[in-house]
Amino acid sequence: MSMRGTTLIVSALMVVACGLTAVASTAGAVDDKATCAAFNGAWTDLNNRLGALGGADSFSELRKIYLDTAGDLRVVADNADPGALKDALNTAAAHLSRLETATNLDDFDRVMGDPALTAALDVAGTPCGL
Repeated sequence: MSMRGTTLIVSALMVVACGLTAVASTAGAVDDKATCAAFNGAWTDLNNRLGALGGADSFSELRKIYLDTAGDLRVVADNADPGALKDALNTAAAHLSRLETATNLDDFDRVMGDPALTAALDVAGTPCGL
C-alpha cells in the first residue's frame, strides 16, 4: 500500500474517531474530499454539542462550543490543499475566533450575524455538501 493510501485510510479513521482529520505524514496537505470529510466531522460535532446545551443560561458554554469549532476549522484548514476551500475555512475560523471577546449575547449575535462569516461558511459548505 502506498504512503498516500495509508494516509487516506488514517485520515478516514480520524474523521470517524475525532470529528476532524489529523494528517501527519510527508504527503503534506490533503485534497478537498478529505478536507470536506474533516469539515463535515467538525460540523457534526458542533451540532451535537449545540443539541446538548443546557438552556438559556448557557452563554459561556455556547461561546466555548463555537471557539472550539474555530480551533477545529483551523486544524482542518491547516491540513487542506491551498485554494478556495482552505481560504474559506481560515476565514470562518478567524471570524468565530472573534467570539473570544464576546461577553454577552449581543456581542455573540454581532459576530454570528457578520455577513463575512456567513459567506465563508457558504464557500466552505457548498462543495462539502453542507
